[in-house]
Amino acid sequence: MRKAPRVLATAFFLFAAAAAASAADLKLEARLIWGANDEKGGPNCKPVDAVLASKLNRSFKWKGYFEITNEIASIPVNKTRDLRMSPECTLRIKNLGGSRVEINFIGQGKEVHKGSYTLAPPNWLVLGGDCTNNTAWFIGLRANDATSPNIITKN
Repeated sequence: MRKAPRVLATAFFLFAAAAAASAADLKLEARLIWGANDEKGGPNCKPVDAVLASKLNRSFKWKGYFEITNEIASIPVNKTRDLRMSPECTLRIKNLGGSRVEINFIGQGKEVHKGSYTLAPPNWLVLGGDCTNNTAWFIGLRANDATSPNIITKN
């Protein structure tokens, strides 16, 4: 009979440890965006939502911003996950813990950018670069906290 309380206590601590480990998972949303002076995007693009478009318009010159890819991911603390945003673009994201991430952008098989950032919902982290024909590409990244307003999940 004395084993039962030990078994229950052990089960409780294992359950608590598992719950704490899953709480450290970082849920995030990543969007590959094309910026252009066109009114319409390509056939596989849709205009970005008003919140993100407003942020982009404050900093950049293009008239239109079009979503190419929208990925949702969950990354355990101290783990790395690759998100394939397009055939040419991969994001390698490591969850450093405490809303900190290390991001490695790989474009056409080469490292384009590497850096560490803090993601605070519902704010967007936006990074980008030039493209052909006076256009640009952007990566929008944010922590996807389901309790925060303005969080839009993948359709």
